[in-house]
Formats: sequence, C-alpha cells, structure tokens
Amino acid sequence: MQRKSIRKALGPPLGCMLIAVSFSVSVVGQALVQEHSDGLKDLLENVFLDRSTEVRTLRNCAYSEETAIKDVGSMQERYDPSVGLGLEWELLQINGKAPTAQQLHNYKAISRKRHPAVLNFDFINLDSLQLEDQSQSKLQFSYKLVPNASDGLNEFLSHKLSIHADTGQLLEIKSIASEPFRIQPWIRIQEYESVSTFRFEEQTNGTVLEQLQFKLVVKSNKHTLERAVTKRYSDFDCSNLIPAVNSTDPDQPGNDENDLESYEEIQSPADSTN
Repeated sequence: MQRKSIRKALGPPLGCMLIAVSFSVSVVGQALVQEHSDGLKDLLENVFLDRSTEVRTLRNCAYSEETAIKDVGSMQERYDPSVGLGLEWELLQINGKAPTAQQLHNYKAISRKRHPAVLNFDFINLDSLQLEDQSQSKLQFSYKLVPNASDGLNEFLSHKLSIHADTGQLLEIKSIASEPFRIQPWIRIQEYESVSTFRFEEQTNGTVLEQLQFKLVVKSNKHTLERAVTKRYSDFDCSNLIPAVNSTDPDQPGNDENDLESYEEIQSPADSTN
C-alpha cells in the first residue's frame, strides 16, 4: 500500500523524467547545422535523420525482450505480430526457466507502444547539443530536454549522448542526477540514472535499442522506494512482416511499472519463493 501511495505522489514529474528515455521523431535544428563543421554536421544529420516513413515497417519486426527487476526477478518474452492480433506476445522464461503451466495461465501480455527498432528524438533539444569530448572512436555530446519533456528537470539532470566518430552510429544516451533533488517538498529523488545503449542490426538495416538500464531511488517522509530495471532486446526478425495497423502510437515510452506488476501476477505462491 505504501509503495502505491509513493507512486501516486510522484505523479507527472516522474512521468516527465521517464520521457527522457522514450523516443519521438525530429530533424537537426538550423542552429545545430550552423554551429558544427560540415563533417560533424553530416554525422549528426545521420543520427537524427527523420525515418518516419520506415516506422510502419520496423514496428512489425519480431524481437525478444528480457526484463530484469532488482529484488523481483527476470522475465523473457517474444514479440511477433505475424502470429495474429492478440497473440503477439509469448512468455518464454521466468528467472531463466521455462514457465510452468500456472505461470502461462496467469500471463497477461501488457500493451507496449515502444519498439526497439523505432528510434526517435523529440525529447532532445537539438539546438542545445554541445561537443564535450572526443576520441578516435567516439564523440560525446551534452544536450538539454525540450521544454515539454523536461518540466524543469534540466537543472537537476545532465544528459549526454555518444556516437561513433567515423560512422555516426548512435552508441549511448544517458541521463543522470549528479546529486539528490526534490520534486515536491516531501519527495526527494536520491538517485536517478537512465542509460540506453544502441547497435546496428542487420535485420532492420539500422540502429536498434539494445539495452535500457533505469535506476530510481525516491524518499518520501520515512519511506524509500527503489526501482532498478534492465531491459535487453535481441533476436530481431523482419522476415514475416505484416501490414501495419495504426492502432497505437509507437513513439510513446514503455511502462516499467507495468512490467513489475505483470511479473508479479504470473507468479504462483510457490514460484515467488524461489
């Protein structure tokens, strides 16, 4: 009960922070184009190229998703829209083992709108990009969130992204709080860190989200809520593409809160003690 009350108290500010790990579409801003050299400009334009015409195809690629939640357990699922409406998600493993009959019975695939092959960047204020560090293999930039996404969080969080120095391949997007801060007089964010790593995927012929790590520690009065979630995406397969259906918006963030509740629901009493 206390956990739910803290979640409710966090409200929109926490939702705004989660937007920092979500994806939307944009094109490089004019100020960014003017600020950097031609070579660097070309690399950045490749990273933030508007690929909206590909979204309807990419979101139909199958993939596997493994969710690990600290102090709770892990769950592996498979998404394959080619099997038919309502059957896209399949439970593969619980804590590294094949699911029991009871776990399969309790399994309810939640509706997820983010596809790891659909990368978009509306949450980034492109005009704020600043080159901070470079090596032979990597360029690191700092950036700020767009006003609608940040909701005042820019003063608390630092945001960085890294690309490959030669190819412009997106490597990492990271948001971190350097010190604790308050979002309400009674709510203190002790730790906040979100790290997304990316790689090139041959099946989609483009960059995909490979892993997302999210950590949040919140104190409210005498209570502490800690959440540490790791998501891994693998085994992409675009060989059985089906026509896209515009029933949901693929650019909205996923909900790790639902992942936790979904995991807990499919555990039988005996399973949860293992």
